[in-house]
Amino acid sequence: MKSVIIYASTHHGNTKKVVEAISKECGVDLVDATKVPEKDLSCYDAIGFASGIYASKFHQSVLNFASVNLPEDKKIFYICTYGAKGSYKSIEKVTAGRNATL
Repeated sequence: MKSVIIYASTHHGNTKKVVEAISKECGVDLVDATKVPEKDLSCYDAIGFASGIYASKFHQSVLNFASVNLPEDKKIFYICTYGAKGSYKSIEKVTAGRNATL
């Protein structure tokens, strides 16, 4: 299964540390949404979105990336790095309607 994680890690670098560890262990490709706003994801079986939580939302670059690039009918997953309860509502709203499977 070919997988990719789209992420943003802007303040302390914690999200980047987590996704790099996952990538090293599992062979997952990484895309920094703050640097790469568009990418064809059709070749991936599973697509992850990772971010810290900013004002109860995923980083805007990840939300924008998902809105523009997420293909239909893909398996998706979310990762958030946050010191309190995670909030997935913002990314769930963007990925809804794409026939994605969590």
